[in-house]
Amino acid sequence: MQGICKLCKTNGTLKESHFIPKFIGKWVKQTSITGYIRDKNQIHKRAQDIAKEYWLCGSCESLFSGWEREFANKVFYPFVDKDVSVAAYDDWMPKFCASLSWRTLSYIRSKNNRNERSPEYNEHCDLAEEHLGKYLLGTESNLHQYEQHVFPLEPISSTTETGLPTNINRYFLRTMAMDIIGNKNDIYIYTKLPCFIILGIIKAKAPRKMRSSRISLSSNKISPRDYYFPDGFINYLVDKANEIADIQEKIPEKHKEKFSEHMKKHPEKTVNSKLFKAFEHDYNQFGNNVFKS
Repeated sequence: MQGICKLCKTNGTLKESHFIPKFIGKWVKQTSITGYIRDKNQIHKRAQDIAKEYWLCGSCESLFSGWEREFANKVFYPFVDKDVSVAAYDDWMPKFCASLSWRTLSYIRSKNNRNERSPEYNEHCDLAEEHLGKYLLGTESNLHQYEQHVFPLEPISSTTETGLPTNINRYFLRTMAMDIIGNKNDIYIYTKLPCFIILGIIKAKAPRKMRSSRISLSSNKISPRDYYFPDGFINYLVDKANEIADIQEKIPEKHKEKFSEHMKKHPEKTVNSKLFKAFEHDYNQFGNNVFKS
């Protein structure tokens, strides 16, 4: 397909670009029970792939693919498949995170009506999208205020928090999502991967509190530590987990019956799947209440 590349603005042949990296969707499918995924906007249908559009030229797509490969091999697969909790990274990591934030910001804004937002909000998002683009293309060497933050997510085995959704582990360990969140004081780009949250700052009144999750521009490592979530962010995660539970309740009964039949026919695959293991974490935490979500 011919068109203008969303990133470098050159005219040429565009590639189909995944907004959530393709390897993520592939892993979710391979570690599910049925080998399929469902789009929350079309919950009655089984999907073969995750969201993609003709956005990038071959050169920009190659840039993104290189950073994705580093993250997949050095961070994602060790964390999700081998229970590793420490990973060293280099300057590819902030590029990877910024590429996710740029994609999420650009995609969500392409689906929303600018007129529904204030001029100040649109200006903040415009500047963030422009700066992230320059950083990805190498014409800007620093992220400045548009810091990238990574939060590794582990199973919740016990907590003093009350009112957590009974699918919170399945949300943390399995769900993919993109959003722009915040209020008049704080605006964040939210990209949810299985076992990871990437938050890109657009505007924040207290970014220093989030220092433990900030991704360095050069070498560093991801490791267990005390992470600080922005004010109200826990409530947002709870709302999104509840939203997923509500959507899954709307799956047609005939599809649920086929799912049950599939599990009975393939018991070994079922119990060894990452989806079943995430369900087990929820069951261990909430007991029979998990069957209500």
